[in-house]
Amino acid sequence: MNISSLSLEEKIGQRFIFGINNNNIEPIIELIKNGFIGGIILYKKNYHNYDEMIEVINRFKAANKDNKIPLFIAIDQEGGVVNRFPSEIHNLKNIYDVSKHDANLIGDYADILGELLIKSGINMNLAPVVDIYNNSKSKALYKRCFYGDSKQIFDSAKEYIDKANDQGIISVIKHYPGHGASKFDSHYIIPCVYDYQDVLDKHMKPFDELIKKKIDALMVGHLVVRKLTGILPASISNIFLRKYLRDNGYEGLILSDEVNMLRRHLLYRFIYLDKALRSLCDIVLVKIKDVDEGYNVIDKYKKLLLKDKILEKNLNDSVTRIIDVKKKYDISDDLNFKDINLHDINLKIDRINNLVK
Repeated sequence: MNISSLSLEEKIGQRFIFGINNNNIEPIIELIKNGFIGGIILYKKNYHNYDEMIEVINRFKAANKDNKIPLFIAIDQEGGVVNRFPSEIHNLKNIYDVSKHDANLIGDYADILGELLIKSGINMNLAPVVDIYNNSKSKALYKRCFYGDSKQIFDSAKEYIDKANDQGIISVIKHYPGHGASKFDSHYIIPCVYDYQDVLDKHMKPFDELIKKKIDALMVGHLVVRKLTGILPASISNIFLRKYLRDNGYEGLILSDEVNMLRRHLLYRFIYLDKALRSLCDIVLVKIKDVDEGYNVIDKYKKLLLKDKILEKNLNDSVTRIIDVKKKYDISDDLNFKDINLHDINLKIDRINNLVK
């Protein structure tokens, strides 16, 4: 894996993680083979049971066998209210309830989850949620966050990430700079936060402390923070991404939250994709409805690149970071499913769940 050996098309593809939220995965297969995409994200509708999940993952990897760079196989598996696993696997309780009951259980929680992911052929998890939960405000987050203040959240997240990393899982912390500052859910409306000082002093704090520990990846949320992100959401605000991440010493991967969420907002409906493709995010996460939508995104980005040398430099920087993380975790397209005793895994999950009130 060397950037100098890659064509422009191969470099462009690395910048995308695509997913499709139904059981027809052929568009993703096509984009892997011919779009050279950097990764895929699994959705629960891609399979009906655990055997099908393994088959889908193996098909994605097999489709990438002639490409130079292995795939990120990503999933959004937080546990609790956000569960992408099939029904044969018991669902771990919300991390908020677990960490509130006993923070010492977090390591076991992440260890079980990491083992299950890596043995299933998954190498990236869009978790943990490092937002600060506020009952009176952040209703959209429900109990997806850790319990406690910023120091407790940092400690809990660090333990979680370390355990996941030990299993070979890349943890993507989210949603920088902190969805806990808003009561709105960006799946339905783009939040606008006016108290920027509260974001700086409180909500960004656990993220910034984790950044100092050289984490590998973070996801930027779709929220506007006045005086910090300008009129754009953080995820597509290069002013914000440069000042608070790149110029602040962060060297890991920056992922956007799923970009089509932005089309629901009237202000961004016609510019969101252009801004996302021009952003300093290394990886753009896109949920597509068909293969044409995927190719349209890739083609649009290529046209922008051919007109802008700065974008080409940014692309080379992003691909270098992507390759470095893939090397670090020894990511491979080998069909490396390891037979899992689901009964034993479920017993471990039940032990934690039964301890939590």
